Amino acid sequence: MNSTTMQALRIHTYGNRQVLLEEQVPLPHVAEDDVLIEVVCTSVNPVDWKVREGWLAAEGLHQLPLILGWDVAGRVVQMGKQVSGLQIGSPVYAFGDLSRDGAYAQYISVNAALVAKKPRSLSFAEAASVPLTALTAWQAMHQLAEIGPGTKVLIHGASGGVGSFAVQFAKRQGARVSAVASAANHDYLRALGADQVADYRTPDYLKALGQFDVVFDVVDNDAPGIYDALNASGLYISTLKTHALPSRYRFAHERVLVMPDGDQLAHIGTLIDSGEIKLPEIVEMPFAQIAQAHARSETEHVRGKIVIRI
Repeated sequence: MNSTTMQALRIHTYGNRQVLLEEQVPLPHVAEDDVLIEVVCTSVNPVDWKVREGWLAAEGLHQLPLILGWDVAGRVVQMGKQVSGLQIGSPVYAFGDLSRDGAYAQYISVNAALVAKKPRSLSFAEAASVPLTALTAWQAMHQLAEIGPGTKVLIHGASGGVGSFAVQFAKRQGARVSAVASAANHDYLRALGADQVADYRTPDYLKALGQFDVVFDVVDNDAPGIYDALNASGLYISTLKTHALPSRYRFAHERVLVMPDGDQLAHIGTLIDSGEIKLPEIVEMPFAQIAQAHARSETEHVRGKIVIRI
């Protein structure tokens, strides 16, 4: 690393895909508990374009200009003084801190506690598809929900990155999993372990599925009848927003606000390496096509994950 600058894709204002600007920017600052990662691959998640459009602007999380993209798989090239357990050249993956610059760049600085060694069985492209989606699903299925043998779980929007992991995590805990997605994704979801699948384009598809102890609404699109699918003692988990529920509903409601966690990522990595958890399908696109990747993600009909090679 002889240069003090790097190529990155930044936004200076919130807006449509035209606000994504490729620029030469200073290398990230590396604090004493950070590692600097040379990015091999990142991925596009819905949060990327939602941040770009300004969905989180009122939360005061970001300062502009901002580099988007918080999934990273790459190699450690610099370590802060307080960092241990990693080495220069270590292949790693992470979900970075959303309040800091992301990985649509040649390098990203990440707190070492958020970083885990890349699963041995995965390529960098495969590893980049894991962090944000797997951690969201893990925290929903393990920390918010109490799932055991026979728990009836509905995953709405199951064929994307988060849903693909959530189906498998719930099944590992013994749940009976029902998954909602378009008919074209039903075989994919059965292969991940879903016991029952439904097409959201079918009239009254939710009524046909029965009642559930846990509903994980990954797409958060207020599907008609989704609240009625829950038992009174059940749990409704959303992702994008906290729902104002009509007073007649008695079930609990939690929003999963995904938190970066290197230890959880390391554990998920061991499950992947042992073959217990399968990856979502991935589509690779080059750095120059991030805007097109956003357009694809904005359809909200991506099966699996879009990975960007830097």
